[in-house]
Amino acid sequence: MKKTILLFGMLSTSVLFVSGCSSSNDVWGKFSNILDGAMPFVKESEDWEDYSVKTTQKGVFYAKSTTSDQQFVSKKMNDEYADAVNRVASPFALNSKTKQELADSNQGYQFKYNEVMAVKDKQSSKVIGYCVNYDSDRVINGKVAEVKDEDKIRKDFIYVARDRPISIATVTEEFTKTMCGKDFYKKYKG
Repeated sequence: MKKTILLFGMLSTSVLFVSGCSSSNDVWGKFSNILDGAMPFVKESEDWEDYSVKTTQKGVFYAKSTTSDQQFVSKKMNDEYADAVNRVASPFALNSKTKQELADSNQGYQFKYNEVMAVKDKQSSKVIGYCVNYDSDRVINGKVAEVKDEDKIRKDFIYVARDRPISIATVTEEFTKTMCGKDFYKKYKG
């Protein structure tokens, strides 16, 4: 997972440089700024990877979510999802104006939950989080935005912890299989 994030960052950075830099000092300065800005997300990804391994090693089991579980997930997704996406994308915005434009345009997600599965600690039986499979459309000015089919969010995964902010680091195949089980993953991506 770490290599994928770094590779994505480097590829995105290369595209930005080719399209907008004039001098080699400017290029390396922007490259350095992007890498510095991406480091918190790399750390966040490592923390989530450790969380999934340690939590599942201690033992978890899965249960059907209740109505209050689903309400918790819905509220948390509505409140935190856009911020989680911005944490990943903002290092690639090269100045405060483009960062603000990115944050402004990254609003209006409307979620449809295909499944919300409770993850419980084996020892205490307390719910520690939720494995979520969802679809999402963008709503702009009260209307579902026209989005190309390849840009639509369909049958995606995210893990929603009860005690941590939502993170895009939890959407990967590896994380989903570790934290939610291969059966949950295969049900939607099989």
